[in-house]
Amino acid sequence: MGLVTWIENSALAEIIRVSAYGYPIMIMLHSLGLAIMVGLSVVLSLRVLGFFSLIPFSSLYKLLKIAWVGFIVNFLSGGMLFAANATGFIVDPVFLTKMAMVIIGAILVAIMQGTIRTAIAAGNVQTAAQSPNLKILAAFTIVAWTIGMITGRFIAYL
Repeated sequence: MGLVTWIENSALAEIIRVSAYGYPIMIMLHSLGLAIMVGLSVVLSLRVLGFFSLIPFSSLYKLLKIAWVGFIVNFLSGGMLFAANATGFIVDPVFLTKMAMVIIGAILVAIMQGTIRTAIAAGNVQTAAQSPNLKILAAFTIVAWTIGMITGRFIAYL
């Protein structure tokens, strides 16, 4: 708990907490990163599940690079938001659930990305997309991001 207390007492956390612009800017960046990462990964997941069949997997695969930029923005802004109330968040089951879902969502997107990259290289994306395992992965990705977003919103009201 000493590290968490140190983070919360840091000058950066203080700026986020008391500045008229610090917290709103971090929330805005966090929302932007979320929209990019979750939006693109959900579109990919829906494509795997059979929606948007006119969009080639190769196009969506290229967009995943942008999705990871969104994830980095989310990670950094989320770290700043965490710092502002670290001792409260670290023991909050809603926050911990959110973090678990974010980690699971990111891992699932990375696995899907790797599977699609391999399929593109082998020239059999359509076959890979028909895989029941990939479809299950895509469905769980959507569930993880949805739970992560819902619990993230709950944090603002607890």
